[in-house]
Amino acid sequence: MAHPRQQINNSMIEEGYHYLYKHQILELFEDLCTQVIFERPPDLKSFLIQKLTERKKQGPAGQGVFSDSEIKNIFYLFDLQQNKSLSREQCKEALRALANSAFQYDHVEKLEIPDSVDMILFRKLATSVLG
Repeated sequence: MAHPRQQINNSMIEEGYHYLYKHQILELFEDLCTQVIFERPPDLKSFLIQKLTERKKQGPAGQGVFSDSEIKNIFYLFDLQQNKSLSREQCKEALRALANSAFQYDHVEKLEIPDSVDMILFRKLATSVLG
């Protein structure tokens, strides 16, 4: 009789990976580990509980890495001709530049982006990708 751990197969591992990916668990732990390394709290357990509680209160919008002014700067960086709008491809490239995880990058690739994107729409798209 096989040991229960030996019955794990590739499809179970793949399902587990997709679950982690869908819920952005790897990004969550990477972010928490970065905060731990940076702050080096004396009470690690309390620190992690506090950070997770803050994340829950803030919701997705409060977890962005980039400030509004940084998102605007990215827009202006990709608006090479200073048209105050980006083409679909310029917008995708700008959003890819903001993506900091495979999940976010994939989100950019799946976005329906119009032919022309102004600053207001770009900020909304960036928030949807990053949030």
